[in-house]
Amino acid sequence: MSAIFVKYMLGIIFIFLLIISACQNNGIDDEARNVIANCLAEKNVKEYGAFWCPNCAKQKKLFGPSYEIILQRGVYIECDPRCKRDEGGKLPIACGNIEGEPELCLEKNVDKYPDWEFPDGSRLIGVQDLEVLAQKAGC
Repeated sequence: MSAIFVKYMLGIIFIFLLIISACQNNGIDDEARNVIANCLAEKNVKEYGAFWCPNCAKQKKLFGPSYEIILQRGVYIECDPRCKRDEGGKLPIACGNIEGEPELCLEKNVDKYPDWEFPDGSRLIGVQDLEVLAQKAGC
């Protein structure tokens, strides 16, 4: 392969990835994301996940800055047992200052992430569009 062809292909791939990343917000603005995040909290929806989970990171990215609401209002439940405070009261840095609740995750039979649990006991597994979560929660 020629160097020009390789550069050309890399350029096309870069442009493609740029377009894909620009389309990730699914047309939902920050205010709507805030409304959905607050509604999920009010409806007592839970998201079980783990700090190392790539699909959880994708879900977090869909919420954008509104994910702070998910964290602050107790929607997100960390399942990794390593996210426990040490003798000095500190959590591992990777846990993002969220203490794990592995016993609850085991009790709820969580084995895939993210695992969204709704008040009626129903579940959605995997990355979900925000519109799907809002509709399922009755927002």
